[in-house]
Amino acid sequence: MKKSLLLLLIGWMTVVLVLTPLAVAPAAVLATASGPALSRQELDVKKLPADLALASSADEKIKPLKKPAPQPPPDAANKWALVIGIADYSGRENDLWHPDEDASEMASYLVSRGFATDRIKILLNRKATAAAILAAIDWLKANENSQSTVVFFYSGHGFRAADVDGWDADAEADGFDEGIVSYDLYGLPDGLLRQSLAGLEAQKVALLFGSCHSGGMFDDNDDLQANGRIIASACQADQYGWDYLTLGNTLWAKYFVDLGLLNGQADSIEAAHAFAYPLVVAQQPQSQPQLSDGYAGDFVP
Repeated sequence: MKKSLLLLLIGWMTVVLVLTPLAVAPAAVLATASGPALSRQELDVKKLPADLALASSADEKIKPLKKPAPQPPPDAANKWALVIGIADYSGRENDLWHPDEDASEMASYLVSRGFATDRIKILLNRKATAAAILAAIDWLKANENSQSTVVFFYSGHGFRAADVDGWDADAEADGFDEGIVSYDLYGLPDGLLRQSLAGLEAQKVALLFGSCHSGGMFDDNDDLQANGRIIASACQADQYGWDYLTLGNTLWAKYFVDLGLLNGQADSIEAAHAFAYPLVVAQQPQSQPQLSDGYAGDFVP
């Protein structure tokens, strides 16, 4: 889909910028690009099957059993990351352009910061199913410890749904659940992510979300926030993030990841947010990146 759209647009790309929001909402509409204008299509996000939704608990302290991992060299950094980017979704009508590039660049940045490649789990496109994402979070919990640095990065569709629809067990002050969307179009709400990530022991954790409505990951006091955690989002809970065909990244990640972190305009997560915010808002005033900083000092992965 990305290639065919590029062929259609190349003749007039100098005068028309095609972009699409990264949102998908149950019983709502998804804005996606088709030709020179934005069209709107219906799309339903599925709730997780019970066996997946209940796999993690907020009280979970026991790490899952697994075969011992190969021992890294003695000087390997105690840094672990899960990096997810989904541009190619199940079917064709839900595809985006650049979240997979966002994820690849984030992984490159982490390697430059001393993360061993075998300690970065990368899930791109069809590999980022709901089951694979939850299993990868378990992989993080099985390997990290209280002295670790942990990074969770997601770029792709986000969704927002009424709290009364029962996506998770928590009650949202604004009446809405927000979440991310897996390759197979399951919605992973903030309450489930909070439960899944609750078992992390690390006191240095970055959670980075490049999706629509991603500010909803920390718009209540009992969402994903915790001491030692920094959380960055592409926009507020009731806003869209954007994917630009000609930019090479989603709008937020272009400035936060590509120019900010990877190309040295920012030396910390806080600095990347400060660098990206005015540049994103200048192009999309109703897409305002957010930051929740529970980490003491500058967070340098």
